[in-house]
Amino acid sequence: MDTQHILFYNPANGKTSTMDKQFEKAGYKCRYATDREEALQMLSKENLEAVLIYIDNCGEDGFRLSSLIRQNAQLRKIAIIMISADEDEEKIIEGFNAGVDDYVTNLHGPRELIARLKAIVRRTNGFDFNKLRIKDIEIDLEKHKVKRSGRPIDLTYIQFKLLYLLASQKENVFSRREILDKVWGKNVYVTYRTVDVHIKRLREKLGEYKYPSQYIETVHGTGYRLMQ
Repeated sequence: MDTQHILFYNPANGKTSTMDKQFEKAGYKCRYATDREEALQMLSKENLEAVLIYIDNCGEDGFRLSSLIRQNAQLRKIAIIMISADEDEEKIIEGFNAGVDDYVTNLHGPRELIARLKAIVRRTNGFDFNKLRIKDIEIDLEKHKVKRSGRPIDLTYIQFKLLYLLASQKENVFSRREILDKVWGKNVYVTYRTVDVHIKRLREKLGEYKYPSQYIETVHGTGYRLMQ
């Protein structure tokens, strides 16, 4: 059995070494993070299957981490389990709203956690992560095709890259400078006005000719974001 790597996010206690041996026997290698930025860097750079968040020790920061993972197209395949010592219904609801796969309370031991983890990883591995869905829009990353309500939309290469960028981190506001760098490239000279024109044309391709848009929001003075 190939070793799978998982991340424990537990700011208060760091390593949870009592679980290490149990997880290693089950085929998992444990990694640890004690702050959100460290966790995001590890998730971005390392091939991790799952993150286990001890929500009692990190509070809102744990919910924020989960949301950021789900908003990032490169990370959203990672399984997320939140662990708590109590059954606070509001926290459980907040956890699932933040995108967790499972919220575990009254944990009886590592064997239960490992069983839950295996079930979630099996399920997420069977999901088609080559496609992004926002409202009635489907973006096929492999085929470079876009559909709205099941009907194909003919986008240019730049329009596809622009839509994918916005969809890869939903609700994140991209400045015009970021959009220029990521869509056109840093060595190409185009103006901020070019971004505005392409956003307008993209909206029209999505069937929108009047303001406000139900898909792409203009954040005045900052840039654009895709609305969920």
